[in-house]
Amino acid sequence: MKTSHPVHALRANLEAARLKAVETLAAAKGVLTTDALQELAILQVALTAVQQEIDAHGVKLGWGGADELK
Repeated sequence: MKTSHPVHALRANLEAARLKAVETLAAAKGVLTTDALQELAILQVALTAVQQEIDAHGVKLGWGGADELK
């Protein structure tokens, strides 16, 4: 079994946090707070940045390719 690189763990943690934030917003039943939306936006930006770095540098830095992450 191959050991996952910390970048993979970061991506997985951000995805889990984003899912939780979306579920929290959904449970709010139409009452969207600025704080909840801001948290989701921050998570999305962070996740996008991590994914872009994986796509740009993952193979040459030993993080694996995009296919390995899915």
